[in-house]
Amino acid sequence: MSKRRKFTYREKCEVYARSNGRCAICGEHLQFNKMTIDHKIPLSKGGTNAMSNLQAACLSCNRSKCDMTPAEFFGKLISVACNSKMQIAKYCIMKMFGLNTKEERGVVA
Repeated sequence: MSKRRKFTYREKCEVYARSNGRCAICGEHLQFNKMTIDHKIPLSKGGTNAMSNLQAACLSCNRSKCDMTPAEFFGKLISVACNSKMQIAKYCIMKMFGLNTKEERGVVA
């Protein structure tokens, strides 16, 4: 397993240029001085500090991804989104049939 290290200014410039100044995870524009460097395959899971394993990311995406692989991270996002849609659908169906309890009324604002 590679050890975490500080990236040089030149390496940061290369990662930023390859990403066209956008977060590789959410696609939002990044200011260079606010960019973080994310390991696509985390060091804890056998990833390396090779340039091919590095991508630009905003701080919130990098923190959210944590030590997950891209497949694990996006799988988790899909799971959360589907779960939320199911909760909303359940609320709407119950509302349509007048079955909402006081607790369930607060589920969807």
